[in-house]
Amino acid sequence: MRFNRSVGAFEFPHTATALLLAVNIVVYALTLQRSGMPAPSPDVLLRSGAIYSGALARHEYWRLVTYAFLHASMLHILTNMACLVWWGGPLESRIGTSYFLLIYFASVIAGALTGIFTHAGFYFSVGASAGISGVLGALLCLKLLNRIDLPASFFVINLGLNIVIAFLAPRLDWGAHLGGIVAGMAVCATLNAFEIAGPKLMRCKFPEFIKLNLGVLFVVVAWLTDFSLVAMLAALVALIVAVKGIDIALSVRRGLAWTVAMLAAGNALVAGAATILTLPGTNGRIELPANLVPWAASVLRRLIEIASSAPAIATLIVLVVVFALTQLVYWPELKRGLSDRGGFAAAGFRAERARRRGL
Repeated sequence: MRFNRSVGAFEFPHTATALLLAVNIVVYALTLQRSGMPAPSPDVLLRSGAIYSGALARHEYWRLVTYAFLHASMLHILTNMACLVWWGGPLESRIGTSYFLLIYFASVIAGALTGIFTHAGFYFSVGASAGISGVLGALLCLKLLNRIDLPASFFVINLGLNIVIAFLAPRLDWGAHLGGIVAGMAVCATLNAFEIAGPKLMRCKFPEFIKLNLGVLFVVVAWLTDFSLVAMLAALVALIVAVKGIDIALSVRRGLAWTVAMLAAGNALVAGAATILTLPGTNGRIELPANLVPWAASVLRRLIEIASSAPAIATLIVLVVVFALTQLVYWPELKRGLSDRGGFAAAGFRAERARRRGL
């Protein structure tokens, strides 16, 4: 993916922005359907993943993310999605999908934590505002670092609109908004510093698919370990080792093919571990979501029963399927790596790392 310093004030939604937009709309429709009302009811929002003051005490850490996909009204989701498209397009176009998602979800989590710790009494919140504020914060950071050519009027208009909305919507959670925008700026500045120091730390510039794959693996491992601090630290160390291993692999002839193979193996192992930890037949537990379409629930229940009756075979099938599917999805990169007899791809990755300074 090529990144342009100069981006328009409006960019057509890219991959992550479009995906977040679609998921938010689908989730809002589902909460409406479950509520049977003109707007999602507080009870449905709470059961669907809203963040509230007791979430951390009950170790419901998943709410730190899920609340950002829930919205309280049609106006709420329309304003948030408009801002997501307006701000998300330029940022994702500038820094790429993987860094965009990292900034977005870091801002979502920071907004939830800020909201909890800045409210003394009962706290209940939903909405993508913290993540979207983080996107605006990242754009502002890039502007202050002189790494993006958006006009100053872009920020004057958007920050001005936020101030106006603050007066018109007194129930707006500005603690979450502030936490999101600060996190967006901080993560963006950290990524920029990493990219500046990149040539001293890394040999090669990673393609987007590698960064996305590693990010997904880290999140899945964190989820499988219930976000345990010790397990997450171990996963972080493993991630750092994997990043450096891939960096070395990419710098040699046919290294791209080896990298695809390593990602396929990592995906398969994590998928196999997820199967072992969740199947009822392996002391795990799978709960089907409420209000599933009856035929879908029936099919899923039957598949779970079959897999639980032979967990070892089911795990082996998952390992093989995920390994093969990963290589199929990454076939263009695998083919490019296998045909790289002269090491041209490796030379390109090294040159890109040496050429780039910052985001």
